[in-house]
Amino acid sequence: ELLTGHPMVREIRRSGLLLAVELGSEERLFATMEAFKEEGILSDWFLYCSTAFRISPPLTISYDEIRDSSRIILRCLDRLA
Repeated sequence: ELLTGHPMVREIRRSGLLLAVELGSEERLFATMEAFKEEGILSDWFLYCSTAFRISPPLTISYDEIRDSSRIILRCLDRLA
């Protein structure tokens, strides 16, 4: 929910806590991965879909950690928008 309003996010697919955040292009995805590395976020993309990154948090993640992580992801996306 915290990522859905960003203009770079085209779609979010999910199954439980496993999420795929669709950005719509490989260029956006790879630039986002670089921004994530600079912010200390460990993420990856899908072998079958090179336009979406994955979010797979631990089952023990807290709501505060979700909000903090979402803020960092949004900050990275804002830098690229």
